[in-house]
Amino acid sequence: MNRLGFCYHPDLVGAYPLAEQLAKHARERGAETWLAALGGDEVERTLSERVPDSELVVCVGGDGTVLHASAVAARCETPIFGVRIGRLGFLCEVTGEEAPVALQRILDGEARSERRAMIQAQLADGESREDWPAHALNDVVIGRRGLGRTISVGARIDGVLIAEYRADAVIVATATGSTGYALSVGGPILHPSSGDMVLIPVAPHLSRANALVLPASASIQLEVARGFEAHVSVDGHMELPVSAGSVVEVSRSARTVDFLRLGDDDAFYAHLARRLGWLRLDHVLDEGDGGSTRRSGD
Repeated sequence: MNRLGFCYHPDLVGAYPLAEQLAKHARERGAETWLAALGGDEVERTLSERVPDSELVVCVGGDGTVLHASAVAARCETPIFGVRIGRLGFLCEVTGEEAPVALQRILDGEARSERRAMIQAQLADGESREDWPAHALNDVVIGRRGLGRTISVGARIDGVLIAEYRADAVIVATATGSTGYALSVGGPILHPSSGDMVLIPVAPHLSRANALVLPASASIQLEVARGFEAHVSVDGHMELPVSAGSVVEVSRSARTVDFLRLGDDDAFYAHLARRLGWLRLDHVLDEGDGGSTRRSGD
């Protein structure tokens, strides 16, 4: 790789020094590099100018940092590699301590590419807006801005009415987003390579909170009931107002995001179990004795 970009979260302690350290290492290997702190209109212009000519964008921070950079990377088909600074993250491949060795492996050509599906939201009536359609790697959420308030949303799948939600919000998540907000309200976890979507209400009033897993071909129409005004949040960093009576259509986006990975494809399950605390650290599964557990030091 001859040109790499390094994005970092400006408010996370240690993010900038680590990004500079990694960039220096890449330069010592003969690559051209650039650094950018995420946030602000000027940075967005910088990313739009630099990402198209880059072979990789390394994001130092957390899942929010990755999501921010992915909006530009998806347009340019530039892969992303996430480095986590001190917080739980499903989109980041390695921790800050592991990052220097991981970058060396990437430069040595040991990484594989993993493609993630995106979804898009647009007004079903075809009204033209500068920000529409909006593309999301994680999720599209429609809800009220005020705390303690609910919104009334009619949900249709391919034109068929399936629910009328009176809830805090309604989430449409990708497989990537199934480990985010959707997971926190009881949604299912999808393998990141899946093109399926998850539809789930948040704190519904006097109705069931069942989640639906929908195929990539599905079109979801969310109609804001009269008398309610809503906002649509796209990956948590773009918020768009929606007037009463409007219909927001969510469907599979033509855009995708490529992540560089160092582990095997089935490493997702090991990461998932570890990050969600499903396995006790002092026990391992011994597959050779019929599935019993033993202490790792035995």
